Amino acid sequence: MQLFARALTRIEVERRLILPIDCLPALPRFEGSYENGITFQVMDDVEILWNFRCKKRNGAADRLAIETDWIQFVNSKKLRSGDIVAFYKDDDRVSGTLCKIEVKRRTSIYNKEL
Repeated sequence: MQLFARALTRIEVERRLILPIDCLPALPRFEGSYENGITFQVMDDVEILWNFRCKKRNGAADRLAIETDWIQFVNSKKLRSGDIVAFYKDDDRVSGTLCKIEVKRRTSIYNKEL
């Protein structure tokens, strides 16, 4: 089940990924406060597990952000502004719930318009 997909902005490539608040129920349960955040594993297309930490942005109502390991992920995939990331929730009877991430490069038509 797809949780969300979005074209990355410059800020998301350089600092953090902002998550839509409506994907919160699909994430592992927050224990304590949002400021402490949660760490959850996300598998990429080559089956590498990433430990993303998600927490509420200070002063930002209803905004969640992935910061920890996000930049390492961006750098390893050589992501750029305009590339699309999609998060999925995969329920498996054996391994339980697993989040997956998929990357799609922006098209050459889109590149020419920039």
